[in-house]
Amino acid sequence: MKEQVEKLLTEQNIIGGSGVVVGLSGGADSVCLLLVLSELAKAHGLPLYAVHVNHGIRTDGAAHDESFSRTLCERLGVPFKVYRVNIPEEARKQGIGEEEAGRQARYRLFREFAEERGADTVAVAHHRDDNAETVLFRICRGTGIHGLTGIPFCSRPFAESDIRLIRPLIQFSREDILTELSKRGEAYCVDETNAEDTYTRNYIRNEVFPMLTRINNGAIGHLAALAEQAVLFEELLAAESNRLYEEAVCGEILLREQLAKAPTIVRREVILRFIKSLAGAEKDITEKHVLLTEELLFGAVSRELCLPYDVILLSTYEGVRRKCATEGSDEVIVLQAGTYPLGDGRKLSVTIRPYIPGEPIVKNRWNKWLDYDMINSTPVLRTRRPGDYFIINREGGRKSLQDYFVEAKLPKSERDSIPVIALGEEILWVPGYRGTERYLVTERTKRILTFEMMEA
Repeated sequence: MKEQVEKLLTEQNIIGGSGVVVGLSGGADSVCLLLVLSELAKAHGLPLYAVHVNHGIRTDGAAHDESFSRTLCERLGVPFKVYRVNIPEEARKQGIGEEEAGRQARYRLFREFAEERGADTVAVAHHRDDNAETVLFRICRGTGIHGLTGIPFCSRPFAESDIRLIRPLIQFSREDILTELSKRGEAYCVDETNAEDTYTRNYIRNEVFPMLTRINNGAIGHLAALAEQAVLFEELLAAESNRLYEEAVCGEILLREQLAKAPTIVRREVILRFIKSLAGAEKDITEKHVLLTEELLFGAVSRELCLPYDVILLSTYEGVRRKCATEGSDEVIVLQAGTYPLGDGRKLSVTIRPYIPGEPIVKNRWNKWLDYDMINSTPVLRTRRPGDYFIINREGGRKSLQDYFVEAKLPKSERDSIPVIALGEEILWVPGYRGTERYLVTERTKRILTFEMMEA
């Protein structure tokens, strides 16, 4: 076991790190982890520490586990720290279960101690059976491919911290661990609450696993193997979805054409990432929301979909975009030189500068150049109003903005949200669409007013 752990830690550059903090409960798994790591730490000069968290749930048993852990660390010469936390009280305050409250408290204290000692790694004693248990629990609760990947060897769960969390025993079974302790002649503590089926994971471990092993003796190992295969599949899915995401997501717009021919699982992964990016969170975003968004993407235009975190999606001719809460408002922004949000994830850059005679004039849907000295008032950024019009030729011919929107086949549901740059009722430019034929830059132009629409 020690040789396999050493190989893994060397490959992950943990042996050469600044120190490892071991979460030590006194149970068989964490005792085995500490014994193996203490030998490797001495051999490689790696700083090693142990932290024990007394949860305040058990009385005599908790005191015994704390004392046992302290004695073990003294024998091994490992610096030892005890934290005492009232987990039942913490669970009540946060409105969560004791199991989750305990996990949060342990990870918080592990991180605090690691930061105090300058250690870059925390090690916990999850093993292969824990991994299988996690996979089965997620299957029962409902999960996708990511949930099937189980417990990773290394993760970074500590917010705003680069401290790693590793699980050196994740490749070993509970039986492997007990065999290792038996060979070493080492004792360990037994938490009597592990025999209680109050917690879901205890029920899976004590009741479900024995039933599964009666069906197939290798069932637990097969679940762990499934997790390993899911990790490999997710790597492939991530690579493909990253490529497609770059093509199909433009700011806060999801493009239909780029997604139409993609494999369904890759398309849905892109949609999931798109929704999460708009929501700014992952919790409560489910497969149902992905399927509804996919239906919106390939359905009729002008439909809307409400998602968690006040995200509203709107179907357009291009695909799906976010509908901003302020769409259709009467807000008017006076445009000076600077940068302004357009409300759809894009920005408008405004500049005023001298015009260099002979300079090529940029003409495309993303830019508009005008003769600044011909404009006798300050343009504003707003949404459409009744009476808005374009100057469509040098003779001063007019076309209403309403007629232009109809000709451009813009859905009615979008027209009130499209930003326009205007002088009174005269439209200078609709960013991304068309602009006026008045105030054009010529060889006599001294200064130019430029508008550029940029991605966020």
